[in-house]
Amino acid sequence: MRERFETLNSSPADRGLSALPWLAGFGLCSLPVFLGLLNHDVAWMLYAADRVLAGQRLYVDVVEVNPPLIIWLGLAPIVAARALAISPILSFRLMMLGVLAGSMLLSRWALVRWHPEQSSARRPVLILTMIALLPLAGYDFGQREHLMLGLFLPYLPLASARAEGRPMGPGMPWVIGLAAGVGIAIKPQFLPLWVAIEAYLAWARRGWHAWPRPEALAVVSVGLSYGVAVLALAPEYLSMTRWVLPLYARCGQAPFSALVSNPATAVTAVASLGFLALRPRGELREPSRLLLVADLALLAVAFIQDKGFSYHFYPALATGLMLIGLLASEGPDPESRLAKPSLLVIRGFLAFLLIATSAARVGDSLLWRGAPGESDTIIGRMIRLARESPPSGSVFTFSPAVAASFPAVLYGEVRWSSRYPCLYFLTGLYPEGLRPGQTLAGRTPGEMGQVERLLLASVVNDLLRERPTLLFVDEMENKPAFNGGRFDFLEYYSIDPRFAGFLADYERITDADMFGVYRRKGRRTNPRGG
Repeated sequence: MRERFETLNSSPADRGLSALPWLAGFGLCSLPVFLGLLNHDVAWMLYAADRVLAGQRLYVDVVEVNPPLIIWLGLAPIVAARALAISPILSFRLMMLGVLAGSMLLSRWALVRWHPEQSSARRPVLILTMIALLPLAGYDFGQREHLMLGLFLPYLPLASARAEGRPMGPGMPWVIGLAAGVGIAIKPQFLPLWVAIEAYLAWARRGWHAWPRPEALAVVSVGLSYGVAVLALAPEYLSMTRWVLPLYARCGQAPFSALVSNPATAVTAVASLGFLALRPRGELREPSRLLLVADLALLAVAFIQDKGFSYHFYPALATGLMLIGLLASEGPDPESRLAKPSLLVIRGFLAFLLIATSAARVGDSLLWRGAPGESDTIIGRMIRLARESPPSGSVFTFSPAVAASFPAVLYGEVRWSSRYPCLYFLTGLYPEGLRPGQTLAGRTPGEMGQVERLLLASVVNDLLRERPTLLFVDEMENKPAFNGGRFDFLEYYSIDPRFAGFLADYERITDADMFGVYRRKGRRTNPRGG
């Protein structure tokens, strides 16, 4: 098996020596992961997996808009954390780094089989892969898009080899295809990426006759198996999507100007123009073409999702960076007048991206220092307040943002008091907030639509059942999530008379930035460390 990852003409001593710089580079790039803040969506997924492992029903007691695979995968770090008596955050980070290391090994195997005699061609691809998967991910480390890209990336050098007609053997392509299939299954919105790669190969090989390859069949097998698993193990997901997905589609739609101005759009534009100007030749031609196809497909997926979230654009940003890096590693074409100035621009832009990325990771590490609860930030204050609650206590945040509660809940080691990660759905029901002077005092649940009545009642039911120790209430006057409109959460939920009685049991104790903090009367604090 060893020769699958190494060139055939290198000695064991050479292999050991050559591995040391890669291990050192991987370790250095991984350091900010442990010093930074856990992503809010990742924290929610881990918490949801923990609740499912404790016996709660996914899509009933724990409501998540994504298909179930990401929660199922989240069970592994939770089980490992319990077995090793470590935090789920550390367990997840170690497992995620293992996945990324495996991705690089699979990519290296494909590159070695692609050009076994051209180590100089492989090196820039692997360096760029490491940069894209580690420091560039930043706060989005572990997001579904990050995990998807890590699992799918080995498919690109394999496709490069297929485009050139290289023999790849029967075994490892299946592994690469299975990994890519799982990546697509995590977030099916990225299916166009795989379709675009297959369409390019059909064009390069002049027909679809080359389609039934092991890796392509593996992707299809994973998709079909996953569909059956959802029907058998999570039938509630399909019934929930009937009302969740239409509502989610109306939540937080980004203006077209925000999509166009995203940094990933600029990086993709520079990468595309650089490709047209330089027209890569030689051994880097096929990898550059495949990266261009992938980059354009991933940017299109980000635009189609129409939310403007940074992590939606991360895969396009990563593949754009990799393409720019490949273009920068080539020498100028002596027959082209534009080649030399274009190459200077490309290399300058690459240097800017690498410096900006490094500076951002250093800044994150210095801010959080691996201990967010000790930081002088709103998240640090919320973590400390949560830790002061009794060990059996719980918290709830009236906010449309997952980041308003997670990862503070995980770092604070408290329970969350709702089946929903946040009140994001309210931005779909009231996209412009409440008009000045508008009141909900006379509105009754009977005047609402069925979905709104369901959401209102379920939030209040959860609060009455859990009786959280702490309530955080977003009291910002003009809320960006409601397009700058006003929205009084306590007024809204007081439509339900049960909530008014519930709220009478709480007293305001302090402010935390834009949040008012309320504590349940008679509940003493119980410091559990900073």
